[in-house]
Amino acid sequence: MGEYYGRHTPYGQVPGPFARFLQENGIVAQYSMSGDPQQNGVAERCNCTQMDMVRSMMSYSTLPLSLWMEALKTATYILNRVPSKLVLKTLYELWTDKKPSVNHLRVWGSPAEAKVFNPNIGKLDPKIVSCLIGYPENSKGYRFYCLGRHAKFVETRHTSFLEDQMIRGSKAAQEITLKEKRVFVPIPMVQEPYFTLLVVVGPTLVVTTPAVILPTANSEPVL
Repeated sequence: MGEYYGRHTPYGQVPGPFARFLQENGIVAQYSMSGDPQQNGVAERCNCTQMDMVRSMMSYSTLPLSLWMEALKTATYILNRVPSKLVLKTLYELWTDKKPSVNHLRVWGSPAEAKVFNPNIGKLDPKIVSCLIGYPENSKGYRFYCLGRHAKFVETRHTSFLEDQMIRGSKAAQEITLKEKRVFVPIPMVQEPYFTLLVVVGPTLVVTTPAVILPTANSEPVL
């Protein structure tokens, strides 16, 4: 995030785009020290909660580990719709002033028979067997992962969930290892400010002396 907040130079902090946005809107930013994530305790605990949910969801499903981002988005979707210890209202209710509904929530990774809209498919044609991986952002429905189709990600509302079969045929949880990977982001080249020193020039003292006229041989005396 250094490219957004800025970086420190011998002349002070050179603000980045996000830091300038905060300054223009009168927001005072308080930063944590480098290498001390424990100072940002609330965000770190939230990250741990989300990653624990992702590990639990991935371990009891047959989906590949590459779909961990879909599990993370679903975990965030659920956390925004459940109350917390500090606030009686949910985050969704605080943001939209509407009480959320949890009746549509299903078991993540459960198999389902989804039917994609196609005018050429009849009522007796087989449905697509897929697995639930989340919820669309801009529509009311479900998001599925289909392994045997050209389009692996499908969004539809016409589906029959097979959660009971998943629970009855539950297997031992697989071990999921998700580690944080530090990616080096090059620091953008920001022109450092330069300062010019003002040189004050003092007044110049000019000394004038009266001219002395010496008499010559041809000059007349002055009375």
